[in-house]
Amino acid sequence: MKTLKCTLEIDAPAHEVWRVLTTNELVKEWASAYVDGLSIRTSWKEGEKVTWQAPGGAVRACGKLTTFQPDRLLRFDYDGNPRAERGNFSETFELEPGDRLTRLRLTTGPLDQTAFDAMMGPARQALAEIRSLAEESAQIHRPR
Repeated sequence: MKTLKCTLEIDAPAHEVWRVLTTNELVKEWASAYVDGLSIRTSWKEGEKVTWQAPGGAVRACGKLTTFQPDRLLRFDYDGNPRAERGNFSETFELEPGDRLTRLRLTTGPLDQTAFDAMMGPARQALAEIRSLAEESAQIHRPR
């Protein structure tokens, strides 16, 4: 089993990155790296259910939102998906605020080799889109 780990610096404050991670309309934009039109259904409350749904209603992943610490930590624990032949796994977004930059760490796993290989490219694309959305928003909201 493997764990996917990606880190990037974002030229935006943590609250802008957090907004991109937890606003349904923005999530749909960056989650399209995994499946075009993928959407999230959750109340954004710890312990509540989370479902990722593809267009047409197919469930891609479901589980619980286990950690919700604004501007710091977001963690989902997913139940296994027999159709995807994937067991239980977690996905964690950790934000480390700096003076101007925010470091974002994505950790996903444990994954078997097939799932790891399938997730690597889309995860990097999703993070690039998160960075783009957060930096664009930060530019709009920065004092002149």
